[in-house]
Amino acid sequence: MNAGPPTHSARRTGRWMPVLFAVMLAACAPAGPDGAAVDADKALVSLRILAFNDFHGNIQASDPSPGRLTLTIDGKEEMVETGGAAYLAAHVARERAGHANSILVSAGDLTGASPLVSALLKDAPTIDVMNEIGLDLNAVGNHEFDYGLAELKQKMGAARFGYLAANVLNPAALSPPFPGWSVRGFDGVKVGFIGAVTAETPSIVAASGIKGLTFQDPLESLNSVARTLRADGVDAIVAILHEGATVPAGIAQDGRPCEGMSGALVDIVQGADPAIDLFISGHTHQAYACRLDGRLVTQTASYGRMLSVIDLTLKGGDVVAASVRNQPVTRDVAPDPDIAALVAEAEAATAPIRAQPVAGLPGQVTRSPDGSGESALGDLIADAQLASGRLLGARIAFMNPGGIRQDLPSDPAKTDVSLGDLFAVQPFGNNLVAMDLTGAEIKTLLEQQWIDQPEDRRPRMLQVSAGFSYCYDAGRTDGNKVLAETITLDGQLLHPADTYRIVVNSFLADGGDRFTVLREGRNRVQGDNDLNALRDHLTKPGVVVPLAPAGRLCRQGM
Repeated sequence: MNAGPPTHSARRTGRWMPVLFAVMLAACAPAGPDGAAVDADKALVSLRILAFNDFHGNIQASDPSPGRLTLTIDGKEEMVETGGAAYLAAHVARERAGHANSILVSAGDLTGASPLVSALLKDAPTIDVMNEIGLDLNAVGNHEFDYGLAELKQKMGAARFGYLAANVLNPAALSPPFPGWSVRGFDGVKVGFIGAVTAETPSIVAASGIKGLTFQDPLESLNSVARTLRADGVDAIVAILHEGATVPAGIAQDGRPCEGMSGALVDIVQGADPAIDLFISGHTHQAYACRLDGRLVTQTASYGRMLSVIDLTLKGGDVVAASVRNQPVTRDVAPDPDIAALVAEAEAATAPIRAQPVAGLPGQVTRSPDGSGESALGDLIADAQLASGRLLGARIAFMNPGGIRQDLPSDPAKTDVSLGDLFAVQPFGNNLVAMDLTGAEIKTLLEQQWIDQPEDRRPRMLQVSAGFSYCYDAGRTDGNKVLAETITLDGQLLHPADTYRIVVNSFLADGGDRFTVLREGRNRVQGDNDLNALRDHLTKPGVVVPLAPAGRLCRQGM
């Protein structure tokens, strides 16, 4: 079938009840390999694919959405306001106009780790918005599992778009939890879309969220499905993959060769079946639209700030031409009024909770790490968790950097922060867990910042609370990077055989982010919610809010 421009519908996902959990090239007509226009050739079929990734429920165009991109305009770098669902809808409609064959896809993390305006309503506003925009397919991302498969199934039931994940299985069920692929027809040409999620999902999602599920190697799943699709006569194949790459500044956004790209996506593309023509990726929140080993790979940063515009020309079973550009979702267009109304409805429903004032800050506290991997916001959060954890006897707090989602506040011009600002930083609703570890186990914990971590994400530098410090030498071998003689607590050397009480969030306590030694913690006691801990800490008299890292970590050597 042909997927044309979307039409608006009055259908909603149901009554919203707030529940707080307990680059830029103009589009051209497709051209053949020799550059000649091909629209007049009836044997050729043109398909426009629009893609984005890692939306994370950022339906608002205002703070706390991090809706800014640095763009080069007239040879100068400028910070441009981007994003917001109503503007995304306007850009989608403009890019679909005049294209009889088009499809809109998302490469995962459509929901989860969302701002309060969506999260308080269990992301129903995001599903409604995407229904109205005309989203066709969404590859399942790791954050889709944040609140478990049952809640995800509820979202799927409300969605008028498909969820895909070829590499997720439920051994106890008769069928997989998600379709692996979808085949769409465009003027007689069959195009297959395969979805897959990062293989890292079991280590970066709370165990309760993926209970009973297994995750296969996405490359093996992509290749297996590609063979099936080819055998079924599918003409072209697109991978929608919630896995990505790390790229340098200046990476191509217009289909030129990928230069300096690294990470899991590179290995996947290089090992993928030649029948897969295009890779739409996500997960790493990077922006690129380039050719890797002759095939297009795309990603659009995050939060709906950018849109990949991909034009394919198909003839028989071949893609004879392919072009791409990453288009910023700028706010110089008229916002879609129907989407704006949906967003306003969600804002009104959640405003009493989102707007609760918390504290005034001396300035923006950022998650940007210094040369050692320490950040001012990491220090603040670890101190807040220790303050809460002291009621459980804790003396040290450790915080995973991936759980710090935004600066506080995201708008550097603000000084007064609300509960909505805090939630944008810590949106997962984790509880704190106190436990006992020996000094030797704490050293193992620190070594696991490197051990078995993905190459493009290592080291995962834990943020630590005041009074705890250590040095490391990144040039040493894994397991020997942390200098034992520098690990101190309140100025005293940590002794390997002694027992120390620590506090972490429940995600880390389950061994998340591959910090598996935390599963060995003894005398576990659950404490307060991490969001409450941060709010309570900021409202205590005399608390000093850091605007720079405190120097708790030190890096030696190269």
